[in-house]
Amino acid sequence: MENKRRRKDPTRGVAIFFVAVVLLVLAAVLYKGITGRREYEAEQAASDASAAAAQPSVGASAAKP
Repeated sequence: MENKRRRKDPTRGVAIFFVAVVLLVLAAVLYKGITGRREYEAEQAASDASAAAAQPSVGASAAKP
């Protein structure tokens, strides 16, 4: 009888390794981008709040003689 065992393909493991590396790099780039965007938005919100607190409102300045 003929041996019907399939031979192991050595390139399959290398291909899976490359796909895994590419997916990990993509995930790291997306994570860094999302984290950076959140930090930027937090800084902008803080600077907008401090700028609004520094400027007096129009009604308060008009009330003073």
